[in-house]
Amino acid sequence: MSKVLLTGVTLAAMLGMAGNSYAQESTDSVQASTATSHPEEVIAARQALMFEIERLMVPVDSATLGPPADFEVLNSAALSISAMLSAVPHLFPPPTNLYDPAVEIPATIALPAIWSDFETFSAMADASTTAAASLSQASASGAQAVQAASLSLRATCDACHSLFLRPYVPATVNSEDLEFDFDSVLPGN
Repeated sequence: MSKVLLTGVTLAAMLGMAGNSYAQESTDSVQASTATSHPEEVIAARQALMFEIERLMVPVDSATLGPPADFEVLNSAALSISAMLSAVPHLFPPPTNLYDPAVEIPATIALPAIWSDFETFSAMADASTTAAASLSQASASGAQAVQAASLSLRATCDACHSLFLRPYVPATVNSEDLEFDFDSVLPGN
């Protein structure tokens, strides 16, 4: 992840936690203008953030199966995930509602339900933020507490994704695929 994106995510998280209404209004103003003029950049930023969170979830998911290999790595991941998740709602301004179900690879796979029920979306992001912070605290309490907190964090993430993210549908093989004449498009031997 680029330093600029990490700095932006860190700034958004700090502003979200600071509770300073002036700073929030200023951030919302900048966010709105960026989202209006360059929604694809905001979408790319949130996708990069989500990919990074998913990378950090590897030790968390491992801890759902048994004791973590390294409590320190798990604690660091949980703290980072918590900070990043606090920025998530700020990366979904209305101009980035560009999901198109008719397109095979749409600009975003964030469903319009986010914007029609933003209160629930934001509450679910907050629940995941809290679950990640709880995991960080649980890492000092032993393997059972870590496993329960890891399962809780994964559950809050999955619950949000089930409502607000286009489900993954694997490609299927159809009769045209089975009947394709490869010899007609590949050079002869």
